[in-house]
Amino acid sequence: MIRSKNSSSFSLDWIKQIPSSIVIVDTNFKLISASPRWEADFQLDLEPIKGKYFVDLFPELAQELKTRLKYSLDGLRDIKFKYNANKCKYASKDSIWHLNPWKDGYGNIIGVIIKIDPITKTQELELELHRTKLILNNKTTVAKIGSWELDTINNSLLWTPIVNKIYGLPANFEPTLETAIDFYEDESKKVIQKVVDEATTLGKPWNVKAQLIQKNGTVIWVNTIGRPKFKDGVCTRIIGTIQQVDQENKIEVKNTILETELSEYPLFEKVPFGLAIIDFKNGKFLNVNEQFAKLSGFEKEYFINKNFKEFIGKTFLKKETDIVNQLKEKESFDPIDFTFINKLGHTLNLKVTGNLVNGLNNRTSILCTIQNITTQTQLEKKLKNTINAAKEKNEQLLNFAHMVSHNLKTHATNFSLLLNFLNDETGLVQRNKYMNMLFSASDNLSETIKGLREIVAVKSSINEEKKLLSLNESLFVVEQNVAGLLKETNGKIINEIPETTQVKALPAYLNSILTNCITNSIKYRCEEKKPIIILSVEEDKNYTILNVEDNGLGIDMEKYGDQIFGLYKTFHRNKDSRGIGLYITKNQMEAMNGKITVDSIPNQGTTFKFYFNKK
Repeated sequence: MIRSKNSSSFSLDWIKQIPSSIVIVDTNFKLISASPRWEADFQLDLEPIKGKYFVDLFPELAQELKTRLKYSLDGLRDIKFKYNANKCKYASKDSIWHLNPWKDGYGNIIGVIIKIDPITKTQELELELHRTKLILNNKTTVAKIGSWELDTINNSLLWTPIVNKIYGLPANFEPTLETAIDFYEDESKKVIQKVVDEATTLGKPWNVKAQLIQKNGTVIWVNTIGRPKFKDGVCTRIIGTIQQVDQENKIEVKNTILETELSEYPLFEKVPFGLAIIDFKNGKFLNVNEQFAKLSGFEKEYFINKNFKEFIGKTFLKKETDIVNQLKEKESFDPIDFTFINKLGHTLNLKVTGNLVNGLNNRTSILCTIQNITTQTQLEKKLKNTINAAKEKNEQLLNFAHMVSHNLKTHATNFSLLLNFLNDETGLVQRNKYMNMLFSASDNLSETIKGLREIVAVKSSINEEKKLLSLNESLFVVEQNVAGLLKETNGKIINEIPETTQVKALPAYLNSILTNCITNSIKYRCEEKKPIIILSVEEDKNYTILNVEDNGLGIDMEKYGDQIFGLYKTFHRNKDSRGIGLYITKNQMEAMNGKITVDSIPNQGTTFKFYFNKK
């Protein structure tokens, strides 16, 4: 990796104008510069600590911070970790730190840019969920499988609550590698210690059976599995599972499927749809086939001897009496649609029908067929949405027709009046004035027609198919197009978007949105400041959110908040303002089933959030 040796030669005046909390360190982790907001948040004066070893400022985070700084210098983007204020002496609030490589004009990494954002409760939950997904496998509680992860760098151990139950420990017990191994019986302890050492040094995985002494003294057999994970030739973590087994190494899962039922229904496992046999008397599952198990995401054993009422909604239950009456009268019940949430948390639309059957020992059961009609339901919903969209588009077309009629009528009236004045005027000076007014009116008409054409272009592209696009690649094209403007105004774009970020969008729309937003940030800059534009992204369940923050003139939200995206609305005296850019941008985002929001403070800057729909 090539790194610049003279990073100090780069001007960092721009950081003093940034409203965000940002700090920059060089390749030796020495503090180079910081924004005023960072100094205020951490109650630090930059001058005395400038050039100092940055990690020394946060000794409580030293190991974690140093590791992430190294990763950032290796080129990894948007590295995040949580800063716990109660563990450190600076700042009173928890925050999220975003680490990104700092590059010179030739693409060489010359340091790290750290941006600090206040943490919200939602972000905290998302971080915890993300970390949990990375370190723990979601194992079924039916089989009593616990998951764990050993961080060999920091010598920390994490495990799931099931492991606490296997060990017989309280839920608040905080494990370490040493205490976890101490619970094993003497001979087993030696085996576990050996496999951990070999995994760390030699990279050998393990799958062994051992004796573990629970907290109450009970001796049990467990099966433990470990898989080492290496980075740059060093074992950084070991992930694995632990499961209670009997002495013969059989997994303790109760299997109560009635094998004799299968002999009565030879096609039970061969049909392409779900089947379930329910005891007519008590409503409990006697058997389900593999297709039903796949549909639900659960093992077959999960349903056996459980009442069907545990798995259906209130709508179905309301029909229970009617179903029983139908079964008694005609030995079957009419198809019923209901929703079911499978193991993955996905909501399925199912259709169930049933017939009475007589099994072994004259037991009366209900043989139910279960069909997945989710796709059909979605198509029906899509059709309804299409019809509603068509109605909405018709209304929009009518509104557009009114708008065109009104705008063109205004221009036509203006032309007519000016021509009448010109026709009646004999003085040369006054006639020249009227001619100039006509030329100006002509230019205004052309501008109006151009704006209407742009609106039509947005509306006519709605049915085009969205594509998965690299946000950074699109931004690169736009940066080239506005390079002249940036140079002319000494502007700077700070890109904090991860390289892997993609959005679903129409290529032309994405280019237009980025161009319009960046040029607006330059156009509406403060004269006494160099324009700074910061781009970053957030992710939630439904949207990839692009944040575009600038340090420009800002907008008075109390005064103009409800007019920002209106047609021909302008809020600053700028000769290039047409009042159509944000209107088109909003229409483009909505045409892609997205949305746009704005937060702004006069003379401090504006932040636009573009919500790109993931579907």
